[in-house]
Amino acid sequence: MAEKKKRDGWGLFLLFWTMLLLLLGFLACVFFYKYASIYEQTRPEKAMDDILASMSEKELHDALAESAGGVSEYEDARTLFENFFDHSVQGKKISFRRDMSRSDASQTVFFLYAGPARLGEVRLVPDENSPNYGFGRTDWRLDSISAASLTDNLAAITVQIDAPDGMDVRINGVPLREEQIIDPSVPLTELTPLEARMDTRIRMVRYEISPLYGEITVTDGAGNEVAPSGAVENGRVSYVVKPETTYSFRIEAPEGIVVTVNGAELGEEEIAKRDRNMFRGLDERMTDSGYETLVYAADGLYTVPDIHAAYEGRELSPIVGEDGKIYFFYPDGEDITQLMRNAAEGFFDAYMSYANYKYNGAALNNLLEHILPGTELDSYARNSYDAMIWASATEVKYDELSFDNFRRVGSNCFTCTILYKADFTAKSWYTQNTYAMRDGYKMVFIHDGTTWRAASMSAFD
Repeated sequence: MAEKKKRDGWGLFLLFWTMLLLLLGFLACVFFYKYASIYEQTRPEKAMDDILASMSEKELHDALAESAGGVSEYEDARTLFENFFDHSVQGKKISFRRDMSRSDASQTVFFLYAGPARLGEVRLVPDENSPNYGFGRTDWRLDSISAASLTDNLAAITVQIDAPDGMDVRINGVPLREEQIIDPSVPLTELTPLEARMDTRIRMVRYEISPLYGEITVTDGAGNEVAPSGAVENGRVSYVVKPETTYSFRIEAPEGIVVTVNGAELGEEEIAKRDRNMFRGLDERMTDSGYETLVYAADGLYTVPDIHAAYEGRELSPIVGEDGKIYFFYPDGEDITQLMRNAAEGFFDAYMSYANYKYNGAALNNLLEHILPGTELDSYARNSYDAMIWASATEVKYDELSFDNFRRVGSNCFTCTILYKADFTAKSWYTQNTYAMRDGYKMVFIHDGTTWRAASMSAFD
C-alpha cells in the first residue's frame, strides 16, 4: 500500500512539472512570436524596401544628383553624373547592402547599387514617432541619401599636353596652371629641317592633368580645338598644341656670305633661287664674270627668325625691303676709290633730277652721261622720255641718303647700294601732292676706259 502511494506521488510530481514546462514553453513561444513579429516589422531592410518602393526613379535621381561631386575643376560633376545615370542606372534594378561597420542603434547605413555600380549611401535613423515596441526595437526613417564619388564608377584617364610656354591652353574652357607643368622643355614635333637645326627654338612645356573622367576638349590660345595625337592608351591621351603663329623669311645675299638663322647656317636646302641678274648683258663689258646672288627662303617656322650674316668673319648689317625681304651685301672693300663713290653719287643726282624735275630733255642728257651706252639701263632711260615729259615737277627733301657696300668685281667693275628716305612734293598747275618714300637700288658700275658709268640698276623688292 505504501508502495502504491509512493508511485502516485511521483506521478503527480511529473505531471506538475510537465504542465509547468508546457506552460513555460507556451509563454516562450508567445514571447518569441511577438518578438519575431516586432523584429520583422522594425528591420532596417524592411524600411529600405519601403523607401525604394515608394521612390520614383526621378526622385532617386534628384536625391543622388544633389550630392554628386569629387571631380576636378576641369569637369562639371552634374554633367558627369547625368551621363553616368543615363547609361548605368536608368531602367536597372536597384539593390542595397547593409554596411555593418557603421550600423548601430543610432543609425543604419546601406550601400545602394544599380547592377554592379555603387550609386551611393542611404542613412536611416530611428523614427522619433515610432510606437514603443519594446525589446529595444524601433521604426526607421530616411535621414539622407548621398551619391558615391563619381570617380568610383568612371574610368580615369591622364591627359598630357605639350604647348608653347605662356600660351593660354585650356581644358573644357578652364586654363591650365603653371604647377601642372611636369617638363619645362620638350621638343616640338613636325619641325622643318631648318628649325630642327636651330640652336634656339620656341620653348615648349609639358602639362599633365589627372584624373579626368568625361569628355575632354583642349583649346589653344586662340580658342581653336586641338585634336588628340592618338587614341587613349593605358589610360593616357596626348595632345600637341602648336604655336598660333608661323614665320617665314626671304633673304638675298651674294655667294660667300654666311647667313645664319637662330644659329643654323643656311645651306642648299634653303636656297630658293640663284641668279646673276645684276650682271645680265654685261659679260662682254666685264673682265670678271661677276658673282652669283642667292635667295634663301623658308616658311612654316614656329620660332621667330633671328637672322645674321657675316663675310670673312665681319658682321653685316641687313637692308629690309618693302615686302620684308632681307638683303645682305659685301662690305666696302679696301680697294674702293673716291672716284667710285663720286660716280655713284653723280649718277643718283642725275637720275633723281631727271625723274623729279621739269625740263626733261636737259635732265635726260645729263643722266645719259652717267650711264654706260648700249646697256639695258641706257635703253630704259631713253625709252622713258616720252612719259617723263608729262610728269609733274617734284621737289625732294632727303631725310636719309647713303651710298654703301662698295665691292670691286674684277678690274673694271664695282657694285654698291643706294638707299634713301625722302619727302616728295609734286606740283602741277592745279594741284599739289606730298608723299614720303623709302627706296633703294642695287647698282653695277663699269669703267669705260675713261670714267665710271652706271651699267645696271635694280630696285629692292
